[in-house]
Amino acid sequence: METESKQTTGTSGDRGAAEAEGENSQDSSGFDMTKELMRRNPEIFASIPRQTLPNYKNPCWFEEVPETELDSNPYRNTHYYSSIRTRLNLLARQFRDRLTDNGKAHLRFRCVPYFYIIGMPKCGTTDLYYRLTKHPDVIGGLVKEPHWWTRRRFGGRIGFHSNLSSPIRDYLDLFDEAAWTIRTRIRNRLFLARQEVVQHNVITGEGSASTMWDNRRWRRELWNTSNNEPPILVANLLRAVQPHARFILTLRNPTERLYSEYLYFTSGNKSVEDFHRRVSLAIDIFNSCLKNSSVRACTYEPTLPVIPNVRLQLGLYEVYLRDWFSIFPLDQILVLRLEDHSKDPQTTMIKIFRFLQLETVKEGGDTEAIFGFNKRNSRKKNDLRLGPMLPKTRRILDDFYGPHNHRLASLLDDERFLWLKDRSV
Repeated sequence: METESKQTTGTSGDRGAAEAEGENSQDSSGFDMTKELMRRNPEIFASIPRQTLPNYKNPCWFEEVPETELDSNPYRNTHYYSSIRTRLNLLARQFRDRLTDNGKAHLRFRCVPYFYIIGMPKCGTTDLYYRLTKHPDVIGGLVKEPHWWTRRRFGGRIGFHSNLSSPIRDYLDLFDEAAWTIRTRIRNRLFLARQEVVQHNVITGEGSASTMWDNRRWRRELWNTSNNEPPILVANLLRAVQPHARFILTLRNPTERLYSEYLYFTSGNKSVEDFHRRVSLAIDIFNSCLKNSSVRACTYEPTLPVIPNVRLQLGLYEVYLRDWFSIFPLDQILVLRLEDHSKDPQTTMIKIFRFLQLETVKEGGDTEAIFGFNKRNSRKKNDLRLGPMLPKTRRILDDFYGPHNHRLASLLDDERFLWLKDRSV
């Protein structure tokens, strides 16, 4: 066990300052969002401190471990993927030795992500994540997509113990391995007033592609909304808990995204004709919703009939992004296009490194894995044999998504998001 004296909280990542700015404060109707979030999520706010440690780029802190739990396995009830059980068992064996004794208590080092790749599905999030975690100052969590903020905390069906809700400690456990690297790897030592100041610049992150859009559980909260739209989103909770987090969003032509999703998730008999039938039905359902509700209400409505593997609403990027822009400062959200990344991955990755304030990667090492053209999670050979979607399917999808793409391009002030020239990537 290490023995050292360190304060348990610091001044970086101050959540209180963000709350004081009023992002989650009371609105004109008297609805206090911060109080509502804290009322419904007390464990989250109790587990992640308002202030995190100074001299750490990544938000981290020390958590006191009760004497009765010093020799127990802290991961024995972690409700997550069975594939990481071996790594959790290794962490359990190392647990006692990695605690800090400050003379008053035994402290456990904890971290939450510095960055999130928030979407969208089938837009290259897996490729971005694994390239990014090849950077020497980026350490991934135990899994790429925890889906905790959108699903697992409600008991979403992911991994083993799939019917059980997952507490915040389970989510934090996924970053304990990264936390040890963050704590022990020192990048810079500065001397101020003859005192050594140690800088820890390593960061961690995750890539749940549902974070951007999946707010399907909002109906469970029983909020009464006259416009049938959710008053609080996952983004609001993240803003209250981690006001300085950084978010990466990668998009692609929504018509192509939908076809890619159909091919990837559909098992058994699939065909371009079947895809056309499903698309036609999904468009009819959405247009029927629009007769009585707004585009935003229909986009977030969890009770609309679902056409398997044709999630039409996920291509309405502008609706989701406009909400995120209203919650987080624009400089904390980086929006990319898969089409650009596929053509020039090096430019994309350099842009991401600058956004995350990471040092330039030197020649050699993992530069090929970071900047090369080796794609991850690309289309399977059997799916390639099906060929492109039918022209009539492309036409109705382009007609459906066209107005939304125009609003997105206007929001971002970038005509590339009209996708007038891009096809399959």
